[in-house]
Amino acid sequence: MSHLLFSSSSVLAGYWRDALGEAHRCEHLPEPPQERDATLWLDLASLNAAERNADWPRLCQCYRVVALSSAPNDAEGMRWLQLGAAGYAHAYAGADELRQIAASVDAGGTWLGRSLLLQLCRRFGALVPPDEHADWRERVSSREAEVIAILKQGRSNKEIARELDITERTVKAHLTAIFQKFGVEDRLQLLLKLTEPTH
Repeated sequence: MSHLLFSSSSVLAGYWRDALGEAHRCEHLPEPPQERDATLWLDLASLNAAERNADWPRLCQCYRVVALSSAPNDAEGMRWLQLGAAGYAHAYAGADELRQIAASVDAGGTWLGRSLLLQLCRRFGALVPPDEHADWRERVSSREAEVIAILKQGRSNKEIARELDITERTVKAHLTAIFQKFGVEDRLQLLLKLTEPTH
């Protein structure tokens, strides 16, 4: 997987390169490739007016776009996800986090900040049928159903643990078991799966 770094700041591009390893800096938005084999790390502060109005849905189909902001906020993150970006994060995230983002996006996943993730969980959680009427209820234990019920509210692992009077480690164990049962990687994928109609 190749990494293209779009930033007018050589310092920021150098920081990203140090974190990601082999990467190429581009000073102009690259032309869309034939295959989606590259991740475009996009410094939102570097976009000029024309670049802001580029055909981002098309570019996001051609590249795995990770939109990076020096002042991230949920509204901006949601906008970029709606445009098709594979990730949204702080432009100055730590090197370990940048590598995690790269691994997630390269594997076909989506990277979101914590507050945006919980907001999306609340939105999709509201669409999940009540467990007493849902086919998915038969696939989980009663404790796992309690975890899902709180997860649907967009709550964090810490909040779930507090609500159920268990440790965060136990919450993580329940979530891992639930994810395996439904063949998903994370809480957002789980909630999306639970909103799917059964036939």
